[in-house]
Amino acid sequence: MKQAKLHCPACGKQNGVSILYGFPSPEAMSMAERGEIALGGCCIPWEPMENRCLACEHEWGKADIGEDD
Repeated sequence: MKQAKLHCPACGKQNGVSILYGFPSPEAMSMAERGEIALGGCCIPWEPMENRCLACEHEWGKADIGEDD
């Protein structure tokens, strides 16, 4: 099921998608090529973002990476 794209808080376009971190599977690569997700890379940044606009590349929303409490 294809998800609706998110509105970007920077440019206002409805072109935001979720960011996937880590080594992508073949399915994830296909999804990225279709513009359904964005690839965040194998190394998770100190403060990873949850969404990226495919139009302006703005990233927003702190991602929950399952940190230990």
